[in-house]
Amino acid sequence: MQFLNYFNQLYPYYYRNRKNLLIILFIFSFLSFCFSYLFQPFELNISEHKVNSNWVLLIHAFIPLPIVFVYFWFVNKNLKDDTFWTIGKEIIHLSIVLLLIGIADFLIRDFIYTNPNNWSFQYLFEEIRNTFLVGVLLLIIILPLNLHRLLKKYQNSATKLSFKKSKFIRKKESILINSFINSESFNLKIDTFLFAKIDGNYAEIYTKSENSFDKKLIRVSLKELEEQLKEFNFIFKTHRSYLVNTNQIKSINGNAQGYKLQLNNYPLEIPVSRSKIKEFNFILA
Repeated sequence: MQFLNYFNQLYPYYYRNRKNLLIILFIFSFLSFCFSYLFQPFELNISEHKVNSNWVLLIHAFIPLPIVFVYFWFVNKNLKDDTFWTIGKEIIHLSIVLLLIGIADFLIRDFIYTNPNNWSFQYLFEEIRNTFLVGVLLLIIILPLNLHRLLKKYQNSATKLSFKKSKFIRKKESILINSFINSESFNLKIDTFLFAKIDGNYAEIYTKSENSFDKKLIRVSLKELEEQLKEFNFIFKTHRSYLVNTNQIKSINGNAQGYKLQLNNYPLEIPVSRSKIKEFNFILA
């Protein structure tokens, strides 16, 4: 049970921003080359090399870059909501990436080695094994340490926050929310607004009812909805898909992804992403 609970711990999804992903991959590839060059962890038979041994190290160090980039490009296309990304999913996907890198290292053997057994199952196993031997540092040391660091950081930060209703005077008690489809437009009572979840050009508007909540689906983009609600300073974009009424916060908990908000009359938690933490802390200060 402890093992399953660990795998279900929420974990940040780092692969959405392509530019940042490329920078991280270049850094890891460079460090991998330096490590292999300085410490030579694997035995090299220089007599089999078709190219200089430094080029061999360089090729093996930078092969992961296009593989990881393309793999997570496909993942990004199919992953709509990364708020449910867990440490277990991180480990599984990185293990798949390591397997692909090992297979790629095997497939290029003919280009860098003269060994007649390049296409044997022995070398396929060795390339995959060596890749996992390097990757095990990431899977069983760096990931758990990073998870523990983030949990401690955001849990401690969350306990220091207070959440009181905004003291700013509102000009309106309700506002007309305009949809792309005129028939979907409606008057929103601000005191009942809990949050909005946006997916593309659709928004789910959640409002508080007597003992529960109501949901209304309309066609409007996040940018347009933000613009319509901008006069209410207590409505805050906590995540790239969520707008939240901070006056409706009941409790705040920290996890590795940032914060999770419990709202009045709503049973599920709403995320505050790591990129929004600083601004969110300032608003509630």
